[in-house]
Amino acid sequence: MLQRIRGDLTKYHGIFMAGRCAGWELEELIVAAIKSDTHAQHHVWWKERGHDNKADVRVRTNGSEHAIQIKSGQRSKGRLKLSGHRLGRFKEDWDAITQYLNAPVASIIAVPHRKIESKQGRQHCYQVCYIDKTMLTGLDAGKWEEIGARYQQTNEHDVEFSVNPSMSWQVWWSIPNELIKETDEFVIG
Repeated sequence: MLQRIRGDLTKYHGIFMAGRCAGWELEELIVAAIKSDTHAQHHVWWKERGHDNKADVRVRTNGSEHAIQIKSGQRSKGRLKLSGHRLGRFKEDWDAITQYLNAPVASIIAVPHRKIESKQGRQHCYQVCYIDKTMLTGLDAGKWEEIGARYQQTNEHDVEFSVNPSMSWQVWWSIPNELIKETDEFVIG
């Protein structure tokens, strides 16, 4: 599967050199990579632009179904930063927001990107990361702190949650590297 994602990202950057492959594009590339592993007998469900607020992709393996969210993300200072769901529908109800965040149904596959500028020109560095959904729980509705224009809380796994009202109450996670199962970085370009 990793060979497939590397090959597809290489093709992508053969056409688009300027920026990273976006999250919505990564969904399709991840689905194709999972389907390419014919030995594993995966069954994959994905609906283009499905906007499922629980999972982007569902994979059945050996009779078990796994819900997965696909994210791009950024690595910085020993952490992976990812954007999540918009929580405006809860109308500032911190009990409901916390309950929702404490009950994730999907683990995350993130494919963070960074650019490398060198004598050879622009290169793109990617990595495939897996975050188990159980690392994204353990919040307390009474412990949200207002910091500037956002609200923050850190769970027992040292995952920092940030909810940004100015961004439709979108949640952001800052996840320590120690919690992430990851491949080696690979460079394209």
